Amino acid sequence: MKLYRVLITAQTASFRYPNFISSNQLSIKAVPYTTIAGMVASATGDDKLIDFRFSYIFRYRSSYVDLETIYKFEKKDNSVNNKNVVQDPTFRREILYDCYLTLYFEDEDIANAFKSPVFQLLLGRSGDFAKVLEVKEIEAIKSDRVVLNGTIVPFNEFKSAGEIYAMPKYFDYTSLVREPKDVQPFLINDGLGSFVNEPRNKVEQFDMKNWKFKKFYNEINTEALFDEELNCSILMRSLC
Repeated sequence: MKLYRVLITAQTASFRYPNFISSNQLSIKAVPYTTIAGMVASATGDDKLIDFRFSYIFRYRSSYVDLETIYKFEKKDNSVNNKNVVQDPTFRREILYDCYLTLYFEDEDIANAFKSPVFQLLLGRSGDFAKVLEVKEIEAIKSDRVVLNGTIVPFNEFKSAGEIYAMPKYFDYTSLVREPKDVQPFLINDGLGSFVNEPRNKVEQFDMKNWKFKKFYNEINTEALFDEELNCSILMRSLC
């Protein structure tokens, strides 16, 4: 089957848990569907584009905790220059470090949009800049097994061991306040791991034979596809 593969790296990534309010902001350990939708919107310039199929595997080599403080500017009165700086309490945020994202699309136009994105690609916060290394057409073969490590999948469809958390698939931006859509329990499969051998090129960076996940290897029997060049499982799914 013909697919289009996008290889992306980022120095840092952080994916906040929805409705999680705390002075200690943990990061989801794989890319949420909403982030995939956001990256496609940034690449194409269309934030209403949700009717597409995709697959991905996200990996990172380590994590750390950073201290963040938010400063807000508030007007004391109607004067333009009369502003008051308000400091919110400092909080701790978990950051994923040295990140690798392998994306697959059926739509050639969406994949090609990643060659010259309309907006900056981000893996989480406004400072988590992502870099596209390659956009390539590939021929995927059929497979009856798929590795779930480094992905998030709907729990109702793929019941397996792991962390479960309720999240939306995408956001509707037609109103002033964005509205979460299709909120459901998702199975989060941690992408933490390390290279078997230090990579010398992008193929070795993304070849799954050169990667060892730290958490238990979660492989299930289901109809899927396989990328022979990068030894990567492909589980096509959609936002709607």
